[in-house]
Amino acid sequence: VVDMATLTGAQLVTTGKKHAAIFTNSDEWESTFVRAGRASGDVCFPILFCPEFHNPQYESKVADFKNLCHRNDAVSSCAGMFMTNNLPKNYKGAHVHVDLAGPAMGQEVATGYGVALLAGVFGK
Repeated sequence: VVDMATLTGAQLVTTGKKHAAIFTNSDEWESTFVRAGRASGDVCFPILFCPEFHNPQYESKVADFKNLCHRNDAVSSCAGMFMTNNLPKNYKGAHVHVDLAGPAMGQEVATGYGVALLAGVFGK
């Protein structure tokens, strides 16, 4: 599963305006996306994937999980974990979250970021 989204804006703090953040449970897919980004110009950089660290922040007494992350605690990774937590509980495959808040926008217009990245990953 691949999702591409602009969730919190925290990606800008983590990887900046030019690099998307890649959050994945798969070393293989992480490398594939980073290589495709370099080759296509839609560059991306891996961020922390650590469910055992992030998931306790989502525990809720009244819901499946809450959408709240501490502002000083790897917010980009927390946003990626939120997306991962929306997958079915029995899902065992790879998941790649591409947070593209920074590179998706130029000066008041969308850049088209991600099209070349996906073509580089899947267009072979």
